Amino acid sequence: MEWRAVVLLAVPNTATGAALRGFEVIVPVDGMSADEAYAEQYTACRLVNSPGTRNRVKLTMVDMVSIEP
Repeated sequence: MEWRAVVLLAVPNTATGAALRGFEVIVPVDGMSADEAYAEQYTACRLVNSPGTRNRVKLTMVDMVSIEP
């Protein structure tokens, strides 16, 4: 499977599944990888604008994520 397909399918499908289950979803955009920048941009845009995810998805960068015990 191409990287583009992974970004266009796996990232939004996983984020949407989590959002529909009531989770707040944090997606580091610099953690998405695709052959073309457009695929990454499209995926980010889709997450923040789609009805199932727009109220629960936050885009960020890896350096801005911290995990607290």
